[in-house]
Amino acid sequence: MIRTKPEQNVSHRISHHNLHITCTAFDQQQANAVMGLMQAFNQSCKRIFIDVRDISKPGYHVAQSFKKALASCSIAPQQIFFKGSEGFDLAINGNRVLIHAPAKDGRQKSKGHVCCGRCKNCHCHSHA
Repeated sequence: MIRTKPEQNVSHRISHHNLHITCTAFDQQQANAVMGLMQAFNQSCKRIFIDVRDISKPGYHVAQSFKKALASCSIAPQQIFFKGSEGFDLAINGNRVLIHAPAKDGRQKSKGHVCCGRCKNCHCHSHA
């Protein structure tokens, strides 16, 4: 089992056969830790959720090397979900990015709604 060190700013847990990874920073060291966790738990987990809500915008080179590693690994892109808008910088084709949708008055929804884009009568964002 892979253990992440607290100084790596990456933690993980498994819940209902899903791997949940939380990042509080995202540089090359954290990117490597996330890839190691994903590869270690790929066979035993249905979905992988990577929470990047608390990170600042990742550096261009880190994001590009992470995308390259995602594209070349054996994990199906449909298994990987990013939580937070910074996930758009890290996701490859086939990944999903879950973001909190703003309420109609512009505030974040307090109940923690995470939009998958398939909500019934979705008003979370405009559909083109």
